[in-house]
Amino acid sequence: MKQKLVIEFSEEATEKYLNWITAQTEAEVDADCEPSGALIMVELSSLGAEVYAQGNKKTIEFGDANVFLKDC
Repeated sequence: MKQKLVIEFSEEATEKYLNWITAQTEAEVDADCEPSGALIMVELSSLGAEVYAQGNKKTIEFGDANVFLKDC
């Protein structure tokens, strides 16, 4: 049976991400720059998962993520 790994941001992590990426994108557009996007990192361990992003030469922590396998 085939499976896929699903990474789901918590509500808190989703809200923090959307606030951050919206502000970053607006600032870049206002400066007449092409939006740069973001590098999203998910740190997995036996204790859970944490979500981070790399942008503007700093690391931003968003919070928890749920990670699970889903049958295809």
